[in-house]
Amino acid sequence: MTKVSIDSIKVAGRIRKEITKIDELAEDIKRNGLLNPVTVMTVDGGYQLLAGLRRLKSAQMLGWTEIAVSVVSPADAEAALMIEISENEQREPFTYSEKMDYAKLFEDIEQMKAKERMLAGKSLESSTPMDGRPQGNSTSRDAIGSKIGMSGRQYERAKYIADNAPEETIEQLDRGESSINKAYTELRAKETTDTKPDPESLLSKKEKEALRKNSEFRAMQPEQKIEELQRQLKTERARAATAESELAREKELHHNSRLHKDSIIDNLKGQVENLNKLLEDAEAKIADLESKLNLTGELAS
Repeated sequence: MTKVSIDSIKVAGRIRKEITKIDELAEDIKRNGLLNPVTVMTVDGGYQLLAGLRRLKSAQMLGWTEIAVSVVSPADAEAALMIEISENEQREPFTYSEKMDYAKLFEDIEQMKAKERMLAGKSLESSTPMDGRPQGNSTSRDAIGSKIGMSGRQYERAKYIADNAPEETIEQLDRGESSINKAYTELRAKETTDTKPDPESLLSKKEKEALRKNSEFRAMQPEQKIEELQRQLKTERARAATAESELAREKELHHNSRLHKDSIIDNLKGQVENLNKLLEDAEAKIADLESKLNLTGELAS
């Protein structure tokens, strides 16, 4: 047992948000002293609290700057943490947030154990795997999940929620108003919806302009619609006349150029085909506009 600075002890974020009867325990410690030291594990130049949160909070309430600790190795830290979990679970069931914080502690312990194995492996000249445990700094989701009462798949989902969900979802899980599977499904569905592109963003500039004009036309009064249709009809008739004139000219040029090179003839044929298409489109547009104009006139009357 040794004394360390209270400030050097790291406490997991949300484990046991509601710490009860601290004042009573503080009064007892003031009278009788700290009978049992808190349990910690060395990590990153400081200490990670494993057991004794209420004792630590009571010491802080009394204004202590140091506290007696029992420092355990990473190999023994897991057992100490399991005892702490068992003692706290008997008082009150853990919330979702508390379970996830304990899971983070288990991950930290596994990382420290992996570092110890790595250092021990470097000091040995044997290639025999040490004590049959997996090497590296990764921990199986099934192993971590079982320690906090979840299946591996459920823990994987719970961890995804902890890393990505808004605080509102976390609070609903803590209050028991939602389940891990429900929260995970809703979160992934929202992420999928958020990544869908805006349908209008997929339209070309020409399509967007046509959509805008169509919307403006529907908002017009009947008299305005008639005027607009007449304007469009006039425009399309002018385009049709131009196309017809160009077609006649190209046909004449094509007739007079039969003796020209094949490449010139092929080019003129292509132009003729394009002009025929323009003429057909214009005539179809004229027919459509005349139909709309007649319909709108009937409605206006």
